[in-house]
Amino acid sequence: MGKKAIVIYNSKRGSTKQYAEWIASELDCTAVPLINFDYGSLDRFDVVIFGGWLRGSGIVGFDKFRKQIVGCEDKLILFVTGISEYNPANYQQICEINFKDGVNMQNTLLYFCPGRYVPGEVKGLDKFLMAVSKKVLLSGTTDKESAAAANSMVDAIVNGVDNVDERYAKQVIRAALRRLRDE
Repeated sequence: MGKKAIVIYNSKRGSTKQYAEWIASELDCTAVPLINFDYGSLDRFDVVIFGGWLRGSGIVGFDKFRKQIVGCEDKLILFVTGISEYNPANYQQICEINFKDGVNMQNTLLYFCPGRYVPGEVKGLDKFLMAVSKKVLLSGTTDKESAAAANSMVDAIVNGVDNVDERYAKQVIRAALRRLRDE
């Protein structure tokens, strides 16, 4: 019997779900919303892929998920969706915020997949946080590179953006296949 994988995702506006479905389709496995996942079934899988969206560099839903997978961290591959540009500083911040509390995540692979943002669909806390982010971005840049990245992010907040692209799912698929094949 071959090794088995599962994709568990937390999606609010669809981009994380889209990536989860692409990954599951390529791996011939199931994609399950986090809210419907049965943690008791974790031991049946050799590779567990978790996808979540970013809010302030925090992977939404991951804190709850992480507490339930203690002892299974070596099976885990993470992907996150967001609208900020990927760069090493963002990656480091995501790791610092999400891999804390003494949980061993050193063997966990983390991949960034560009997401989608439609301002008209955002309400409540998310709308407030995006307004605050916009103000912070406009007030805090000093060098040209940072200013360009900040302006790009402000444009995405104001006008929306859709950078969802199946090619970003391929990096997660390759990592999962290596683990499924013991490479």
